[in-house]
Amino acid sequence: MTKANQPACISLSINPHELDIRAFSASTAVEKQRGTLGTVVSAAMTKSFPDFSKFDPIYDDVSENASIIELWKKQKAQELGSNISSASNIEAMVNKERNIVDPPANFFRKYPKQPAKINLEEVTNADDGMFWSEDLLIPFEQFGKLSKKTLVVKRTTQMTSKGKIPSMYAMVVVGNGMGSAGFGEGKSFEASKAVVLATRQAIKSMQHFPRYDDRTIYHDIEHKFKATKLLLWARRPGFGCRVSPMVHEICECIGIQDLAGKIHGSRNPMNVIKTVFGALQTQRVPADLARARGMRLLDVYHTYYGNVKPTYVRK
Repeated sequence: MTKANQPACISLSINPHELDIRAFSASTAVEKQRGTLGTVVSAAMTKSFPDFSKFDPIYDDVSENASIIELWKKQKAQELGSNISSASNIEAMVNKERNIVDPPANFFRKYPKQPAKINLEEVTNADDGMFWSEDLLIPFEQFGKLSKKTLVVKRTTQMTSKGKIPSMYAMVVVGNGMGSAGFGEGKSFEASKAVVLATRQAIKSMQHFPRYDDRTIYHDIEHKFKATKLLLWARRPGFGCRVSPMVHEICECIGIQDLAGKIHGSRNPMNVIKTVFGALQTQRVPADLARARGMRLLDVYHTYYGNVKPTYVRK
């Protein structure tokens, strides 16, 4: 390759030793600046912010470290010896050296007061079972809004080789009137204790049921449980609950105001209650329909309740 064909290049005449010296001096200046800034920041933080671990209400508390603080005071008193003038300021000196600061008045969190714990003997002797405890897994504020319906109370007998063993059976429905309800069954030798067991089981098994416009179901439902077949129809505002008395009590607990229904087959109260809860669980809300059909949620509402032509989403 001739000189004419060689590519043009720029030559730099720099001493490698001089380059190393410049790089070292620049890095030293940066590190010195960083160290000075870090020292200033740490000094400012130490001066303005106390050691929060000394009185953190969650992880540490001054009252819990009272024995350690007293030990520091004794050690400081031994160091000072018989100096009476300094002995009066031992607490101030220890607080300054150990960075102990009294927390402000509004520092500690004020947690809501919980009701007193209920005795187990009172639990078994309660009349209605509507008392709050932690095992119900429901906040105390929501517990006060619950309504209870004792729908079934009957006497049962177990036949054994030694004779008949009588007992009482109860079935209770509990709801808050805002879409949540549950049912429970209880059995005991006394009717009151059976109602208590059923009530507490109903509260634990509460679940939310969707309601259209907070008054009726989203669509007509046909559900079958064993020999009971239930038909439910959504109705206009002001129609009322024109259903059987057992279903009407459940609708009051849930908060359904407009509904029509018919029961075919067995009208056993226990099967009817289980059929109603099973039927309400089969509802399909507009969000599920929109996701399944590729439509917008607004178009689903218009299609089912406004007779508007839908607009499908393009993927």
